Amino acid sequence: MTDMPMWRPPVDQPLDSDPAIQLVLNAWRRRKVVRPVFTYVALAALMFLTHRGFSALGVLFVVGAGVTLAGVFQFRSRVGWWLPSAPALLEGAVAARVRSEVVGGAGAWTLLSIDGGQLCLRLTNGDHSVRQLLARQTEVSMVGPTADGVAAVVVDGLPVPLPARVVPTPAAPTPVAATGEDLPRIAAAKAVRAAWLVQVVTSLLGACLVYDVAVFFGGWQLALAGFAFVLITTTIAGLIRRNDQRRLVKLLDNGPWQAYPVQLLSWTGNPALVGRLRLALIMPDGNWLPVTAKLGASWLVANITATGYLWVAGTPRYGVAAAAGVPGQPNIAAVRFEETQAG
Repeated sequence: MTDMPMWRPPVDQPLDSDPAIQLVLNAWRRRKVVRPVFTYVALAALMFLTHRGFSALGVLFVVGAGVTLAGVFQFRSRVGWWLPSAPALLEGAVAARVRSEVVGGAGAWTLLSIDGGQLCLRLTNGDHSVRQLLARQTEVSMVGPTADGVAAVVVDGLPVPLPARVVPTPAAPTPVAATGEDLPRIAAAKAVRAAWLVQVVTSLLGACLVYDVAVFFGGWQLALAGFAFVLITTTIAGLIRRNDQRRLVKLLDNGPWQAYPVQLLSWTGNPALVGRLRLALIMPDGNWLPVTAKLGASWLVANITATGYLWVAGTPRYGVAAAAGVPGQPNIAAVRFEETQAG
């Protein structure tokens, strides 16, 4: 994996000078974690007051407020606690290459032993796939720790600083073994679930809106009929509509991973972490293929910029979709080999 073309942290340069790292840091700093909760609560209250009682949209907004509030606590426990220390930690700091071993972890946290146990770090923003990636690479880039025991860890191919804190070395560490799990496939399954969740929320939003409007004019019976009709029709429309994101697991079966040279044409993500990505891919016979990713993430752009290659599962063909990423990495993206209209 170490010889595979992929993004790596800068050498002999400050870590925060890397555009991909800086983009993630800026996105974290700009994130409004509390405001959306109050927005949802205010919208829910408005709906209930307007209807002087039950409102389908009001209920949906209450659920949205609850989910968003849970996200606030999750962000604070994973990243928020670390952000105040980030400027002093990262400014002008060059990452050191260190030996690492995963010696524990569950959920979002991972215990990482550094240089044979000289230091133990608790990483707070990861999951099983990131933990497995750390177990496979056995070497990471690290900044810090500061006098307060705060550090940052960066893994090859994953341009995200992982917040870390120095903790006592466990008395009986339990090393996490590297397995043969297909991390891109795990990432693809997550992406498929997220795509279906978006479809469900969109259908519910439309159905709740129709319910709240219809109940004013025809009572709850007409409202229920409208709710069911919109929910069914939008679900059917979503199933019929072409959606490469929901096919990512199947797209991985197109063939083995192959790397193709590409030219980056445009990306609309910056300052966001996701945007429309346009590439020009060079086939072995010298022909060019247009490549578009509607949800081109910063990690994909970073790997392409650093290497000049796009990893694709299978052989690219004009007019078809494919899964793109980096073999062995817990990230995946859907791309299509054709020009698409902007928007």
